[in-house]
Amino acid sequence: GLERVAAACHANTARLTQQLCEVPGVEPLFDAPVFHERALRLPAPTETALTELAEQDILGGFDLGREYPELGSALLVCATERRTDAEIAAYREALASVLAIAKAA
Repeated sequence: GLERVAAACHANTARLTQQLCEVPGVEPLFDAPVFHERALRLPAPTETALTELAEQDILGGFDLGREYPELGSALLVCATERRTDAEIAAYREALASVLAIAKAA
């Protein structure tokens, strides 16, 4: 039921956040309880990262800096109950690659 879906969304978002924060320079933006979404700070422009991820058919999240410029390079991510461990790992690898290229440029 809905409780199972909610629990899966929470668990997947927690796994996604943990893996993305293993990428150098990526860190949680707020130290607050989360349920389904998490705000992260990126070490490169969010718009660039999202564009590069989209080219790999990865919908990377929402650029928080567009609505809240004071947050800088901030990304809102989530992982629904349908996301697999392999998809989460692929996102992490893609983001790591995108950020490494962006930082080197």
